Amino acid sequence: MKRLVWALCALLLLIPALAPANAPALRGYDEEAGYQYVAMGTYPQALDGSAHPILWRVLTVRSGAAYLLSEYILGNDCVHPDDKEFVAFGSEWNKTFLFARLNGEFAQTAFTEAERARIRDDLELGAVSLVHSDDLRNPAYGFTGNASRMGYGTPYALANGLFRYRNGSSPYWTRTPSEVMASGVRCLKVDGSIGYIRCVVKNEGFRPAIWLELNEAFAGGQGTLHDPFYF
Repeated sequence: MKRLVWALCALLLLIPALAPANAPALRGYDEEAGYQYVAMGTYPQALDGSAHPILWRVLTVRSGAAYLLSEYILGNDCVHPDDKEFVAFGSEWNKTFLFARLNGEFAQTAFTEAERARIRDDLELGAVSLVHSDDLRNPAYGFTGNASRMGYGTPYALANGLFRYRNGSSPYWTRTPSEVMASGVRCLKVDGSIGYIRCVVKNEGFRPAIWLELNEAFAGGQGTLHDPFYF
């Protein structure tokens, strides 16, 4: 009987070692190795409007979730269509038009029900958000200078109203209100610096950010730009 008990104990100890080989431990940005990448969801990205997997870069991992930023600018819109209304509600992100769009039309279009269940929802940020301007100044997230912050639109986004600078990059919103303009919101400028513009401007891009719950193994992928992890 004792031998049977010891055998069962030994088997239980082996269970963690038998975890799926396709359950990699995600990490944040590494100065030498760079970013890891995850593909999840689909959204129109090609010039003809066809949907393709959304590529996300992993900025950091903590508290059982990974902070992901879309590698590309997926579309454009205003943060809020009414300056006075934006000022009146204190420029709170979760009261804006863009918050409603990202957590409504975008989330429903981009993700399946199973994928939406993997995304951490937050009362203030929502399930789909934008980065804070401080995130884009954080070297631990890989943002070590202006060039590292520059964003590039998909062919679909560029064909449907996203502004494009002569250097090929495009501006994109953060969720941070401007400190110097009551109706302004922090956004990216031509050289990757962080500036601001009125919340009503529609040709600024959105580059979504999500918190991915790490409670399910990936089905495959190497976590690289060209072979991202996927479910």
